Amino acid sequence: MPSLVSCLLAGLAVVDRAAAAKYSLSQTYDSSNFLKEFHFRETGTLPDRQDDNWSWVKYQNVKDAEEKGLASVKDSKVYLGVDYKTQLKNDEAGPRRDTLRVQSKWSFREGLVITRFYHMPEPVCGAWPAYWTLGENWPLNGEIDMYEGWNLHKVNKPAIHTAPKGTVGQCYLDSSASAKIVSEDCDNAFQNNRNAWAGQGCQVEEEKDGIWGSPDGGIQALEWTKDTIKLYTWQIGKAPKNIDSDTPDTSSWGTPTVQLSSPRCDTSKAFGNQTILFTLPFCGNPPGNEQFWTQLPADSKGGKTCKEITGADTCVKYVAENPEAFKNFYFGVNDVRLFVQDAEDSEDDKKDTKGQLSLDSSSSAALTFKYATSQSSSDNWIGIWPEDDAQAPTWGSTTWDYAKESSGSLKLTPPSSMKAGKYKAYLLSSDRKILAFLSTFDYKPESSDNSDSDSSSKSVAFSVKTHYNVNCGGSVNNNVDIKPGSNGVCVRTNCDVGSLEIPSVGSCPDGQVRISYWQNADCGGEWYGYGYGSRGTCRGLWSNGWGFKSLWISCADPASDCIQQGTCTADPEPATEVCRAGADTKPDAAADKKTDAAAFHLKTRYSGSCTGAVHNDVTVPHGNGQCIDTGCAVGSLDIDSVGNCPDGELRISYWDQPGCGGKWYGYGYASRNTCRSLWSGGWNFKSLWVSCAKQSDDCVSRGTCTIDDPSGSNVC
Repeated sequence: MPSLVSCLLAGLAVVDRAAAAKYSLSQTYDSSNFLKEFHFRETGTLPDRQDDNWSWVKYQNVKDAEEKGLASVKDSKVYLGVDYKTQLKNDEAGPRRDTLRVQSKWSFREGLVITRFYHMPEPVCGAWPAYWTLGENWPLNGEIDMYEGWNLHKVNKPAIHTAPKGTVGQCYLDSSASAKIVSEDCDNAFQNNRNAWAGQGCQVEEEKDGIWGSPDGGIQALEWTKDTIKLYTWQIGKAPKNIDSDTPDTSSWGTPTVQLSSPRCDTSKAFGNQTILFTLPFCGNPPGNEQFWTQLPADSKGGKTCKEITGADTCVKYVAENPEAFKNFYFGVNDVRLFVQDAEDSEDDKKDTKGQLSLDSSSSAALTFKYATSQSSSDNWIGIWPEDDAQAPTWGSTTWDYAKESSGSLKLTPPSSMKAGKYKAYLLSSDRKILAFLSTFDYKPESSDNSDSDSSSKSVAFSVKTHYNVNCGGSVNNNVDIKPGSNGVCVRTNCDVGSLEIPSVGSCPDGQVRISYWQNADCGGEWYGYGYGSRGTCRGLWSNGWGFKSLWISCADPASDCIQQGTCTADPEPATEVCRAGADTKPDAAADKKTDAAAFHLKTRYSGSCTGAVHNDVTVPHGNGQCIDTGCAVGSLDIDSVGNCPDGELRISYWDQPGCGGKWYGYGYASRNTCRSLWSGGWNFKSLWVSCAKQSDDCVSRGTCTIDDPSGSNVC
């Protein structure tokens, strides 16, 4: 839905090529659980503004929404509306009109979603209702707008947004679906300045048997298989007879409104796990901008503009001063039902990953998650992160554990330092591929104010956060409290910790923390001695985290420092890094061959989006780096998550001749577990020197070297 566009919304069309499927009911979200299973967000997805599309809104949390009458449950029905009573000042800066952005806490991948409405939002100038799904990292994981339009549009205008063609293939709407196609290319970046603008995606108009603005509601169904995505819309009384069944068979449903199919479009790449949203914003871009308010027809077909109809010079002025106009601007929801495809109805045993994740219970002692995935593995795991952690789930986690079965229940123990707030959870594969995710949940640890307990035992001597990067940047791996008087605590680092962030709240007697380095997890194996860190500082760790799997952290007590007292001896530093010598050694290498310990692994590809054939497959050992001949045929680096450079970055040097000779065009940088598109699309160089990025040998920033100017014509 709400996507960044500056144009007339159009429609989406389609044809029924893929075989229909049989489904079984998995979950129902209705008056009994809707307010619990959906998150009432107070902002959009972007941190720098209240709404992604600059809408004039004040989104409400569930508590305030209920108290103000914007959300309610009555007579087994769910009401989602806006403030239609308060007259506000015509002020772009606010205060703004109270409204809702409601997003499912759960996500789904493939399946069937049937939503039964008893009321659709009334079309009003300045209003922009939408019912839609959204993947993470928009638009890379897709967006499906099932119900959307603005101002006085006369029909529903569904839309689909995908990543660029180089990533997901040729995603065009099938032409034999029932809706009128306005723009067929779903690539969110595509534009032709005629009927498709950047950010628009592919769109249709439901001109027949639609439910746009219907006071009686309607029914919509989204069917998503490994081969196709279909959208169906029915007026009340016109839906298939089996629409109320717990085991619907879609083969009798006829032609969908919208359809997007493979093989041209790789739907498994175009659409990641999706969450469902109901949104009721005002103004914003495009419906509230000057062109749409003062120049274009309010119904998008012809006739008067919203300015002419309302008499208001701007969208904000009308919305602020006319609350009663939005009394019927609300979604009335009977239920949202999620179905899964019957196993015997699938065409193969290797169908794309489907997963579900939900929070069953929460307390200070345990967070219990229910999960299911079609891609079961003993290495799958569930982790949680703060909701605002933009790097999740790429780096770190607040806490995690393995989810080894195809489905089941898993308890995670919150660390003592985990504060009350909003978090999100992911079900992940070993390489951090998202199998399912929970977009948000509230964590409220039980009060520690207990008169019967020893308050001193609950106080904290100091808190420590471990970070991957050596400078305490990036995501937090562990967040640990150490209590006064305790011997300390063991922290698993798994070779992924480069620094300790020691907050100033630390209150160890001498203001210092002692760090013991251990070879194995759980502080076992060889012991490599002590390190120290002062509270309120960032402490970079020995060997940049490569040489150990756990730390024992405690208050520094000189009286118990056996090294200083000469009563103990630390083991010598290992000749090879503990963490890398075994895991990244080539299978056929000798056990004592040290040079095979890999710093990182990458593949070079022709396409700038890390798709297509592999040109080079390179493992780079710890050390100086490696030259890769590209021959003008490399557009991107596909950098595997096994990379473990000290600060998590690779440096890329561009050379105009094979063997890293000739002119040198300077550095580029890339993080591990990413796709890095290369300078000039790969045209202007014949080789790359790839190495771990180290500030100490960056001659450009130190002013000790000069980059050659690229030649006037392409080298290649």
